[in-house]
Amino acid sequence: MIRMFVLVIGAALLSACTATKPPASPGAALPAVWYAPPLPHQGSTAELAAWWRRFNDPVLSQWIERAQTGSPSIAAARAQVFAARAAVAGAESAAGPQAALVASAVRGQSSSTAPLGTGLSAGVQASWALDLWGRSAAGTAQARAQQDAAQAGWHEARVLVAAETAQLYFGQRLCQAQLAVATGDRDSRAATAQSSAVAERAGLLAPAVAALARASAAESAARTRQQAEQCERQIKALVALTAVPEPELRAQLAGAPSLPAHERLQSMLAVSAVPAEVISQRPDVFRAQRDLVAASEGVGVARGALMPSLTLAGSVLRNRFTASGGSERFNTWSVGPLTLSLPVLGRGALNASADAALARFDAAAQAYAATLRRAVAEVEQSLVTLSGLQQRAGSTETALAGYTQWFSATEARHRVGLASLNELEEARRLKLNAQSSAVALQQERINAWITLYVALGGGFDPLDPNAPQNTP
Repeated sequence: MIRMFVLVIGAALLSACTATKPPASPGAALPAVWYAPPLPHQGSTAELAAWWRRFNDPVLSQWIERAQTGSPSIAAARAQVFAARAAVAGAESAAGPQAALVASAVRGQSSSTAPLGTGLSAGVQASWALDLWGRSAAGTAQARAQQDAAQAGWHEARVLVAAETAQLYFGQRLCQAQLAVATGDRDSRAATAQSSAVAERAGLLAPAVAALARASAAESAARTRQQAEQCERQIKALVALTAVPEPELRAQLAGAPSLPAHERLQSMLAVSAVPAEVISQRPDVFRAQRDLVAASEGVGVARGALMPSLTLAGSVLRNRFTASGGSERFNTWSVGPLTLSLPVLGRGALNASADAALARFDAAAQAYAATLRRAVAEVEQSLVTLSGLQQRAGSTETALAGYTQWFSATEARHRVGLASLNELEEARRLKLNAQSSAVALQQERINAWITLYVALGGGFDPLDPNAPQNTP
């Protein structure tokens, strides 16, 4: 017994030695500053978690919640989180002592001189695979890193679904604005065509000029119908995404608040921190980093399989034996066997597994570095887009005001016969293009802000244990 306990103590001391594994933090450098135009305001990315609520749009908030509730991608990511948690629990359990309640019954004759009897026993059997080389610890750390990665993947899915819902929602709102522009143009051209037909019948207008007015009205009607079809398709997409019944969805759209102005959006989000601080908020970057940690620990697990393993077992039993009308009760206990095993045959497969684990680590390191570069590029691309949109805004507003004024003047001149129909149609076309460009610019602005929100991580904070993303 003394020798056995000496072996146990020696094994515990050996557990301080661990299988070597590569470092889980490769030198993936980030730029020190943003090489993109700064936003024309100050703000904080700390408000990302409540960003959608700052629109003060209950319809948008409700639809985002319903889309996230019914999203299959979020449900799959949520299932991965719980599977990862189960893997952590299994790894932690396997690393410690194991104990089980056992019971057995036997009836028979052990020898030719022994009477026929019945034996019953019940008790506890225990075992412990001592972690000599840190293999169990590496397996537990690997499972925890995979859990963190799954958690970040769940939050990333939520961010993407929210962004998709918002883009569809604002796209539908702006599609209706475009439809209103097209409808107004259609009605105006129809009125011109009608007056031209009256003038033609009275002999005051050439048939070719009246035909031009009819063609212009028909073209506008076709454009309006095309815009209406696009809006209808977006309605169907919103119904599929949010699971809101179509009549209810249309009623909510009709009562939705006005669209946010660009100045209001500017006050809701900014990039004033350095890249390293901003990129750390992205769930895909955090997931890639935890995948790298898991791959590093996987190398330790694979290399630990090549090392000797030590297992200690034991039991405590209460026994009863009955034979020839008599019975006997007694207790038994044992400590052991203490088993030391070293793989001899089949080490080629274990070496190949270790090489494969190292290759997975190298791949994870490359993926992590690429994710960092992509994250920086996406933020900077969003900043460039927003800067360009800001510069285009003034020109678009000036063009719209000028073309609107020109059309009004030309229309007044046409009514008194001082402008031809061709001049009126040209002025109308310029005004329509300016109105459509203004609405399209507003949609580009909103989509650019949503893209920047996603590029900044959508409120993900891996350092906050009380954040909502930790409780799927």
